[in-house]
Amino acid sequence: MLQDIQFDESDVIEAISTISPNSAPGPDGFPAILLKKCKEQLSKPLKLFWRTCLDSGVTVDIHKKNNITPIFKAGDQGDPANYRPVSLTSHLTKVFEKIVRKNIIKHLDDNDLFNPSQHGFREGRSCLSQLLSHYDTILTQLEEGKDVDVIYIDFSKAFDKVDHTILLSKLKAIGLDGKILKWIESFLTNRKQVVVVECATSEPADIKSGVPQGSVLGPLLFIIMISDIDEGIKYSSLSSFADDTRLKNAIQNLMDSFKL
Repeated sequence: MLQDIQFDESDVIEAISTISPNSAPGPDGFPAILLKKCKEQLSKPLKLFWRTCLDSGVTVDIHKKNNITPIFKAGDQGDPANYRPVSLTSHLTKVFEKIVRKNIIKHLDDNDLFNPSQHGFREGRSCLSQLLSHYDTILTQLEEGKDVDVIYIDFSKAFDKVDHTILLSKLKAIGLDGKILKWIESFLTNRKQVVVVECATSEPADIKSGVPQGSVLGPLLFIIMISDIDEGIKYSSLSSFADDTRLKNAIQNLMDSFKL
């Protein structure tokens, strides 16, 4: 069970070192380049700040705010659907997220809690590893003289629709509790976002569901959320890259096409 984590200045410095110096600042306006240039001097106050936040189970409001910048893709510039939203969050929060994420991943690895069919946001895995596994299964079944049915599943706005209550219950089920779970709950809830276009800023809007876009912890929390996606599947094999999922089954007769 993971209820608390221990970290020191060296962990803070290590986390800061992985941040790109050219990353745009989040709502708190703290630039990445300053964080990197002064990481030794800032490591102790940041360690004390995040230790206090973890002990109290609180994420301060400014660190629960997202700046959404729309990036034009193609087509009519007057159509909002032709813009890709990029979410900017605080670099100070990302530093602690990296520390928390490292400890959660170690807990999941040590207890063999990762779903082996998940290829997204995992070290040593990628969309290529999922593709190779997918083709290997198909070719093996074809060589055995079987046909193969494949169903492709893509959840619409999957990251934005994560229910916080369900996610928190799943985190507790895999052994996250105590200070860690309380802090994650604060991190997820009562968040706000604004849209920023040049010098104009929209009114803040409440975020009532989803894992925080642009965050470090968001992708890990999402794959924990869908880690039970293959429960109840008896005959088919499944592989996922985040929410993009492939379900396949060898077909030898008509009834096989109805089996999952």
